[in-house]
Amino acid sequence: MAELTDFQLDALREMGNIGAGNAATALSQLISETINISVPSVKVVPLENVSYVLGGPERLVYVVYLEVLREMCGTMLTIFSPESAAFLTKRLLGEDAVDMQTEIAQSALKEVGSILCGSYLSALTQVVAMNAVASVPALANDMLGAMLDFILVEIGQIADEIFLIDVELYVSNTRLECSQLYLPKPEALDAVISALGM
Repeated sequence: MAELTDFQLDALREMGNIGAGNAATALSQLISETINISVPSVKVVPLENVSYVLGGPERLVYVVYLEVLREMCGTMLTIFSPESAAFLTKRLLGEDAVDMQTEIAQSALKEVGSILCGSYLSALTQVVAMNAVASVPALANDMLGAMLDFILVEIGQIADEIFLIDVELYVSNTRLECSQLYLPKPEALDAVISALGM
């Protein structure tokens, strides 16, 4: 893919800002606490480099992923560190301790991931004026490299590049790591990049 222009990068940053703001508002309402956010970093990254950009293929993570349908067909992923996943789940369930292997904990984390994915997807559709709808989320927990390989095989994805959105969330002075990946199918990537240039 050709290198993005300054205009396209600005459009992606704006999408990141809108998505982060939407996500912070939605999560604040969900856990009844104020959430502060950093200015998100938004970039297009070759698929083969993603796990290294996010801390290495052996990093343990929780990944919430869902299929994106219609014009922006592809997949969206929310990646949490184990600590951030447990923190958000405890806040959502109102508990001091949580077993992340239980169905209720995993359901709670999927809800958080779905909200985050939905916030960024909605922001991107606003920026590029394309339509999209998301599927029911799924959850996986393993090393990052293995997770990405598994998810790509599971969804039969063919993508060379992904949109990476890195943002820091702060809840009660606790820093949470949260990365969003949008893996568009080739035809959707071309359409999104073209729309960003308009």
